[in-house]
Amino acid sequence: KGVHLVTQSLFPPFSVSCEPVCAAAVTARRLMAGYLISNSGKDEVVTVLYGELSAHSRGSDTARLAFYENERCQKLAMEIWLAASSSCCEKIGVNCSCFNVDGHEFSARTVAERKLWLRAISNIKVKLHSEAPAPSREDIAHYRKEIEEQIRILESSVEGRGPVDALLQRIQRLPMACYKPR
Repeated sequence: KGVHLVTQSLFPPFSVSCEPVCAAAVTARRLMAGYLISNSGKDEVVTVLYGELSAHSRGSDTARLAFYENERCQKLAMEIWLAASSSCCEKIGVNCSCFNVDGHEFSARTVAERKLWLRAISNIKVKLHSEAPAPSREDIAHYRKEIEEQIRILESSVEGRGPVDALLQRIQRLPMACYKPR
């Protein structure tokens, strides 16, 4: 329980969001977004980034998982291009909120949020695997509505409530690399 509380305390106050940011056109195809802890692997440095999962677009066999410095989505820190062959899995452990996407390690605030991220990513992978057409605005609105329902359920649960004050201060960091599957 103590490790879980420390992990939660690293996150700034936020709610998982499905709505795009008006001032950032790049978020127009957003399905869901929220803060995640990213482990770069090198130097064992962890960073709290604002992750955004977007729907695939016309003529593309990939979908974008973008990471920004904060929820304003003005400065891109890293992106992962998801393909049908992308790997995504949860880390096994008691109350473990960690997961892996194409070799990149992340931690959500709670186990329920981890499950939400992995379910949304898996749904995108199914669409890519079946070569589904790019979703329309209406399709994206429907997907958002379904994700928002899961968010409401998550936030009403005991696990969805936790500390809201971050223990660590934000610092400026160097940009991370872009990753695209082969």
